[in-house]
Amino acid sequence: MCAAATNYATRDRDMCATFYVLLWKRRGITQEQFDDYWRDVHGPVCARLPGQFQYWQWHVGHNVGGIFRAIKNVNHSSADEEQFDGIAELTFLSAEDRKTWFDAAAILMDDEHNIFSKAIGYVTEPGNSKTFVDRVEVGDPNGSQQNVIKYHVLLRQAEGISTTDFRRHLTESFALAIAQSEQVGKFRLHLFEPPDTSRPDAAGVSHSEPIDRLYQGAYEIAFRTGLEREIFFAKDSSYDKATKDHAHYVSQISPFPESAGYTFVYNGKMTLAGQRGSRTAQLITDLGATNQVRDDITKLMGIAEPKR
Repeated sequence: MCAAATNYATRDRDMCATFYVLLWKRRGITQEQFDDYWRDVHGPVCARLPGQFQYWQWHVGHNVGGIFRAIKNVNHSSADEEQFDGIAELTFLSAEDRKTWFDAAAILMDDEHNIFSKAIGYVTEPGNSKTFVDRVEVGDPNGSQQNVIKYHVLLRQAEGISTTDFRRHLTESFALAIAQSEQVGKFRLHLFEPPDTSRPDAAGVSHSEPIDRLYQGAYEIAFRTGLEREIFFAKDSSYDKATKDHAHYVSQISPFPESAGYTFVYNGKMTLAGQRGSRTAQLITDLGATNQVRDDITKLMGIAEPKR
């Protein structure tokens, strides 16, 4: 991560709409099988579908508490059935591009059966996914990042609060206060519409949730060090001040620690991980195998960029 003064948030400014999918591992397979297949088999297939601007896989651990400072009258625990294993985040330059991707995504349904038991896909409308600050130098990771501690935090709206007031609190009060903290390396906020249920069913894979288990928002927050994280969450800290009215608007805060992030499409183009799989891409990069990225090899491998 670069010096605190460097802000890369503008690299997400062209992104318009998002598809944010919570993913539960299929029963009967190991965590390693899930991570490996999702990363190296499913990811490159998804990367070839048209319309995408960015496609990340966020591999996460479960929400076990102990890090985020407790806020009175806000639930921080997650029931067993709420403990998902990964997040697929896809962004698009327009809602039309997102529809193009949705229309082409039926081919993924049979593959979902291989590794997922549930996939709950939320959409955000234009302007409702925003990076407020980003001091993380690498925007297209392929694996765990040194000097970056990151969490993906799911939010539920408090009962009796309107969607308008919930969103206004998060964008005009909470997010602005968090983004000003010197300890925060990245803060990206999503305001969800109800889950998308237009995708075809996949055998053994649920695409729906009971209403009381739905989330209305999420954010991604990163720190440079554990020390800066602990300073941020201390009493009378930036987090304390940003969340002083949180309980009025938010009933649930569920932080999931990121174990690794993988990028398959970036700025509208497939990454090397998207073309060849994450581990193959890492081998090519580590060995400096420049021949593997030449046009003749790309053509021989049948690699074509997804259509816009």
